[in-house]
Order: sequence, then structure tokens, then C-alpha cells
Amino acid sequence: MGEQRTFDFEKKEVSITRDIRSTQHASGERIALSPSTLNIFRDCPRCFWQHMNLRIQRPRGAFPSIASGLDDVIKNYFESYREKGILPPFLKGKIDGRLIPRLPKKLFYNDRLRNVLLWGMLDECLLLSNSVYAALDFKTRRSFPQDIHPSYQLQMDVYTLLLEKNNYKTNGISYLLYFVPTYGQLHEGIPFDIQIVEVKTSIQRALEIFHRAIEVLKGPIPGPLENCEYCSWLKEIKRNSDW
Repeated sequence: MGEQRTFDFEKKEVSITRDIRSTQHASGERIALSPSTLNIFRDCPRCFWQHMNLRIQRPRGAFPSIASGLDDVIKNYFESYREKGILPPFLKGKIDGRLIPRLPKKLFYNDRLRNVLLWGMLDECLLLSNSVYAALDFKTRRSFPQDIHPSYQLQMDVYTLLLEKNNYKTNGISYLLYFVPTYGQLHEGIPFDIQIVEVKTSIQRALEIFHRAIEVLKGPIPGPLENCEYCSWLKEIKRNSDW
């Protein structure tokens, strides 16, 4: 790939966005997938098909805004250290690298053969000492997990794919940064325990689920899954309704 470059996402995003604007379906709509929609597919192909083709989204209750609020606080914290050109103190000695000079708003991969766009938004990205890039994602939780959740794994697989498709070298590694509230003096601020976890990623695995999702999307609606609570809920509604 030649000499590794520093991120110039602003120029890259403009050129990619300009390129994908001409990629439209005959219906006038372009299929755009993301880690969140691919995770719906991973969970239930039928729900995914309805979400994308019929704009029927899964029912959901009120979303707790504290998670997004904490996410903004963490991102602003990282930005302050990006300006200083150093890692936050809790990452020193744990990662041999630095924050990228500028964080992109979005990353795109345009699959021209299938006429589908894949996109994602990184929480953060690191330039490691061996001149490769690694996605870093923030997770706020009640406790530290024992294993990497499949939805997190898919998300990081996709982020690695997007970095590679934008010509930024990776080595199959990304990171999850967990923030877990702990006990302390609340008048001094809410304390957090922090844990960084290395995630081994697979571009091939990301491509496989991406391609399978497209095949399902362009085919007939899949049947309901027995273990999908949304499919089961709708089945019960139909069974017990008068309409």
C-alpha cells in the first residue's frame, strides 16, 4: 500500500460523498446499511427486511438519554487530549499509539456491484505505533462483560472494513472502552471504572454478513423466527385480535 499517510478525512469524505450521490436505484432510493441495521439482520432477517423495505421499525420504549449524554462527555474529553497530541491518562501504558489528528464524521464504502452503501461513525480512532489504524468504541454499562457481545463484534468488524476500504491500513485489531459507574462521593462527581478490551476483527466476516443482508433485502420477506420477541409479539397480536 506504500507509505502510510495521516488521515485526511475531510478530503476523503467529500470525494466519497460526491461519488455515491450518483449511485441510485431505479426507484430513486439508494440502499444504505450500517452496523446498527446489520445487527438487526443478525438478530432477525424478517425484522431487517421490514425495517429496510417497508420502513416498519421494531417497537421501542423511551430511550434513556443518559447514555448519549455520557457519550458526548467522553467524546469531548477525548477531543481535549487530541488537541494536546497525547492519550488520555487512563490509556497511557495500555496502548502503544496516539489519537488520530482528526476524527472523521462518517466512513463510507460504496459497493458498486450491488449498488449498496455501507457507512459508519467511529467514536474514536487510534494510530498505533506500527502505523496501522484501530477503531475505538465507547460503551457505558452497569458492569464489565465477561465476553464481547455479538453486536459489538459485528460493529467493530464493520469499522475495520470501512477503514480498509478507505485505504487506511489495519491489522485486524480494534478496541472497546468500557465505562462502568462505581461507588464514591457524588458531590465530587460520579466515579467510573474504565476497562479497555482488545477485539480481534475480521473484514471477511463483515463482508459476508453485508452480502447476505443484501441478498435477503432484495428477495421475498423471510419467515418469522421463533426466538425473535418482535415476531412472537406480532404473532400474538394477530392471534388475539378481531381484525
